Amino acid sequence: MVFIISCARSLPTLPDLIFVQIPIQAKSDLPAEKHMYTPIDRYVNGTRIVVFRTSATEPVNLTPEFTAACDPDVSFDGETIIFAGKKYPDDSWQIWRMNTDGSNKLQITRGEDDRIAPIHAGNRFYLNDPQPTPQIIYVSSMHDWKNEHGVGPALSLFGTDPEGKSVHRLTFNLLSDFSPDVLPNGRIVFTSQQHSGDPYQPTYISALMGINNDGTDLMLFHSSHEMPLYKDMIHVSDFDERVYFIETDRSTWLGGGNIAYVSRRRPLHTYHRLSHDKGLFHSPCPLPDGGLVASYRSNSTNVEFGIYRINPKSGKRQGKIFEEEEWHSIDVQVLAPHPKVKGRSNWLIPGSTTGVFYCLNSYSSNLPEGENIIPGSIKYLRVIEGVPLKRESTISEYQQDLADTLNLRTYSGTAFGPRRILGVAPVEKDGSFHIRVPAETPLTFQLLDDNYLALRSQEIWTWVIGNENRGFIGFPENWEMAPPNKMVDAVIKPAFELTLPPEQRRIVDFHSQIAPIIESKCATCHVSGQTLSLEEAKNVRPGAAFSQAYMTLLDPIQGRENERYIVPGNAKQSPLIWHLFGEQIVSDKTPYTIEITSMPPRNALKPKERILFIEWIDLGAQWDSRAAIDRGLNK
Repeated sequence: MVFIISCARSLPTLPDLIFVQIPIQAKSDLPAEKHMYTPIDRYVNGTRIVVFRTSATEPVNLTPEFTAACDPDVSFDGETIIFAGKKYPDDSWQIWRMNTDGSNKLQITRGEDDRIAPIHAGNRFYLNDPQPTPQIIYVSSMHDWKNEHGVGPALSLFGTDPEGKSVHRLTFNLLSDFSPDVLPNGRIVFTSQQHSGDPYQPTYISALMGINNDGTDLMLFHSSHEMPLYKDMIHVSDFDERVYFIETDRSTWLGGGNIAYVSRRRPLHTYHRLSHDKGLFHSPCPLPDGGLVASYRSNSTNVEFGIYRINPKSGKRQGKIFEEEEWHSIDVQVLAPHPKVKGRSNWLIPGSTTGVFYCLNSYSSNLPEGENIIPGSIKYLRVIEGVPLKRESTISEYQQDLADTLNLRTYSGTAFGPRRILGVAPVEKDGSFHIRVPAETPLTFQLLDDNYLALRSQEIWTWVIGNENRGFIGFPENWEMAPPNKMVDAVIKPAFELTLPPEQRRIVDFHSQIAPIIESKCATCHVSGQTLSLEEAKNVRPGAAFSQAYMTLLDPIQGRENERYIVPGNAKQSPLIWHLFGEQIVSDKTPYTIEITSMPPRNALKPKERILFIEWIDLGAQWDSRAAIDRGLNK
């Protein structure tokens, strides 16, 4: 039975709407702790796209011949809809196009992998193109990268022409990028997962990032490493300056939380939480009259999402538009023409394998005053490559992965994925650097002092497209700050080359580099209780087999449960490194109650050996990165 409740007569007439319906019985069987904070859980059979016209009393199913269909996006002229669909149960999710009455369905993309969440974007064109090419941006795991933390695929953004013939990848995150929408200037804003929290237990947090439709100029749009954990369902308003999204700290298979928005002109400084209801809001959609609609349900179990008008000033529900028993109704879109966004003139050179990063001043930062680095202390830049684990993983395989027991990987006892060092580049006295790196490769940076200790580490993965030159004003950059009007030292020099082939990029892990040093210079003084035994201790953690020495350094110290010898990802705060230097390097962040003495007291480490310990910890204190990389790349 269908229940349709009209809004109050004082409210303007609604335009025609399209939305997605999901059977309420299609609820995911995954426990809450297994959800990976991506929308992928709600891609289930039985979903359908419906149209709800002003003149009608009930919606019409536009995709009756499909096993599943969702993610509708209306063309700029309002005449067609692109969507994600699977016609038969064994099909993969692909991008389709249809008329607004459901006729003339045409498959755009093809392949065994899944492709979802399409949006219309602006034109993309090279200077020698005869005419601009409209773009469709979508989400896919077609690159076969596995999530950095080892379960399910890493979703990425891709672009293609309206026929699906020319496909190019836009993002190279080792976690997932999804939920794209397009700004009036043609930039794509999307949700990007980032690593955060305890290095021993993976924690995900999401930010809103922006990128051009050719993949260039990746930049923070809103909320880097700021709560809440989960931000999704981005919708750029065509009728005012707002960019809406849903935010929450709760993980549910269908998603939902509070409505928030930022201004697209100053997204870093205009955040506003709109809704304060105890229930769950879903997929906000601005209306031409300045109003807002969104789906909503209470926190009660087995309750459907219905569609409501929302007051865009107070966030309160003003009236129910539509609700149907046994169906969740979500992802509302206005079925009407809307302004076409700007295109992008492309200077990239097809086939280019490198790009350039430059920074004007590493000492300049968007961090609070007390976290600034002392001028003159930055000497080097360490460039780290994140190595993706490869595995074919469709949505159904991903969901099966999550249903299985999640064990720690045998190649590491920390939450860091396998990494390699591209190299170390000089930082000039004015804080500038200029480097050439491999293109389309996930990278992160660390600023180093004269002892090669990381003073600051970048917390996100970044990359360049082939032939791209991307600049930073600071580190981390204040995205709204204007650069100083001066020529910096590094930019007037050739870019420092960090373009070694993969087989020559350095791996630093415990098994290959650190264990031999411990065996030759440390074990003789630490034989008591076999605390630094290099023999593998089976089942010290579920699914893992590490040596006792590795676990001694990684786990809480026996009898001092709040203390550890190392802090993965931060050598400067690791007491082990203090002992190697014979002094406490920092004093306010790491609990440690034992007097710092120089170790080893005899047969001291050579400078290169000490640097290996520093690199090992700064890269995440991996157990066996070489095995992880070999195993991952060969899958």
